[in-house]
Amino acid sequence: MGTPTFAVPVLKALHKEHTVVAVVSQPDREKDKKGRLLPTAVKACALALGIPCLQVEKVGEHVDELKAYAPDVLITAAFGQLLPQTILDIASRGVLNVHASLLPLYRGSSPITAAILAGDAQTGVTVMQTALGMDSGDILSMASCAIEKTDTTATLTEKLSLLGANLLCETLEKLEKGEITPTPQDAEKATYCKKIVKSDGLLDFSLPASVLARKVCAYDPWPIAYATYNGVPLKIYEAEAVDCEKACAFGTLLVERDALSVRCGEGALKLLTVQLPGKKAMGAAEFLRGHRMTEGEKLNG
Repeated sequence: MGTPTFAVPVLKALHKEHTVVAVVSQPDREKDKKGRLLPTAVKACALALGIPCLQVEKVGEHVDELKAYAPDVLITAAFGQLLPQTILDIASRGVLNVHASLLPLYRGSSPITAAILAGDAQTGVTVMQTALGMDSGDILSMASCAIEKTDTTATLTEKLSLLGANLLCETLEKLEKGEITPTPQDAEKATYCKKIVKSDGLLDFSLPASVLARKVCAYDPWPIAYATYNGVPLKIYEAEAVDCEKACAFGTLLVERDALSVRCGEGALKLLTVQLPGKKAMGAAEFLRGHRMTEGEKLNG
């Protein structure tokens, strides 16, 4: 059971080492530029592997259909739905979940983004026994991964998905041999992350530049960090926090030759790659050659 790209390496690893009798994914929702529905990443992978794929709005309404497959174990990875007890009881070996954090940190739907926003030096993946509640089940295994300064949610998702796929296969093998003892989570240390919405991408320049630089990384590939310039959105794909001694209001543009920065509550955010609507993404130097920006103008003004 999975939906986005994070779950694809998990599915491929399971298919290579085990018999995957069926895949369950959420309905197709994303559309291409012509308005045509695109398959979820997991559905596309399942079809390519020749595995039956069910797409469900509410998995709890498909108990009999899933029971018919008589699975030994159910695996979830970024499925996007809480499982009711009727689903948890289907498989003889229960349900295992691959979660992209070192639980009990960052329970919820956006653990990778949350770790980048927090400025953490490392994160990881946890394979756990799924229970009722949000990512609250017993831990079976964990593996850590460093967060590099340049990591975005996109790059970190790729790293963690591969790490999680390998960890899951190792865990299944050890479980079958009776070599793993489940460890209960310490609920008092649990933290939660919220669902990301498009408006989260709007940058507040009263915040420190270091915080905004993390937001730029965290919101790639979605919703993409942005500011408004002359009433239109200016997407910011790459940026870095720099020192700034100029005394001016936050949100003020600082233009120096081929460099473009924005004064923040602390320091300045140097914009490295930006994009206006209908234009291609480009570096600051190229952008300034085609768009006159005056020192002292404001973003989000």
